[in-house]
Amino acid sequence: MSGIYIHIPFCKQKCNYCDFFSVVSKKNIKNYLQAILIEIELQKNFLNKEIETIYFGGGTPSILSVYDINKILEKIEKNFILNDNVEITLEANPENLNKNYLKNLKSTKINRLSIGIQSFNDEDLIFLNRKHKKKDSIISIKNAQNLGFENISIDLIYGIPNMNLGRFLENLNIFFNLKLQHLSAYSLEFEEKTILYRLLKKNIIKKVSEEKSLQFFKLLVKKAIENNFIHYEISNFGKKNFFSIHNSNYWKNKKYLGIGVSAHSYNKIYRKWNISNISKYIDSIKNKNEIIAEKEILDNKTKYNDYILTSLRTIWGIDLIRIENNFGIFFKKYCLKNSQKFIKKNLLIKKNNKIIFSEKGKFIIDGIISDLFFI
Repeated sequence: MSGIYIHIPFCKQKCNYCDFFSVVSKKNIKNYLQAILIEIELQKNFLNKEIETIYFGGGTPSILSVYDINKILEKIEKNFILNDNVEITLEANPENLNKNYLKNLKSTKINRLSIGIQSFNDEDLIFLNRKHKKKDSIISIKNAQNLGFENISIDLIYGIPNMNLGRFLENLNIFFNLKLQHLSAYSLEFEEKTILYRLLKKNIIKKVSEEKSLQFFKLLVKKAIENNFIHYEISNFGKKNFFSIHNSNYWKNKKYLGIGVSAHSYNKIYRKWNISNISKYIDSIKNKNEIIAEKEILDNKTKYNDYILTSLRTIWGIDLIRIENNFGIFFKKYCLKNSQKFIKKNLLIKKNNKIIFSEKGKFIIDGIISDLFFI
């Protein structure tokens, strides 16, 4: 099975940390949505698989009207075969999720919400340049629950300058008390081309230390386990039967199609991504010109490294039989050889033909992964 990602790049304001392609304007939204509908039809033969997930990401997809969401879903249904239990996720900002919008949204086929909370602390939200406040977050979540949404995820960020463990613990306690099904939690990154990166380079703000970042992560893992959440990917925690199917399929190396400006697609043979300019994207679709910015044919080494990168961050781990079948015996032996030092230190666990991270290993998994890459 496969997934479809729809990129909605429009925002009311730009967050200080965000490096995803987005614009603070709705000027071209009507023409953009029309272009998306055309691209969906143009790409109908890319996957040749039943669609298991649809994901509206951004940007801010919750600025779309219910009418626009339905138009996009109808176009997908006309051009693809959907699984009976298709997971359809809408990324949303708290300030958009008023009762009326949520009530109308419930009439669509959206069955999962991913709400960009980031923090339940107003000081953090001001620092990140988020538009909402703590009270908006809690009200939006309770509105969604009261109107029947039963699969809700939120994002939280830790490692924000001036955040201490007590403040992050308060964030986690609010989350668990809200009885939600899923949590994605990330350490704050200072990506180039973001406002925070420029402030960092000017020494106006400072990164938290690696030691402190690890303390945040350990607290996160501890509280998730105490509340019966499954730590199924390094940054993701879910109740049983509430993992993100869409993101899990990325990590399981399944095919996906990206629709819209800057969207990425993958079919196990090559990766491609669309141009990162809304006007050019709209004009190219309208004039039947190429919208692909770049296409990368994947050699065996790249496929192997991609598999290591995504699989070892999950509870499913590395499948040695799959490595042998897909990449050859050489890469299986290479992986086994380079895993041994971590297995001996109880950072990785080998069980039958699987290699997974241990409780100790999950805290340094990125370093382990880099040692298993074939350079």
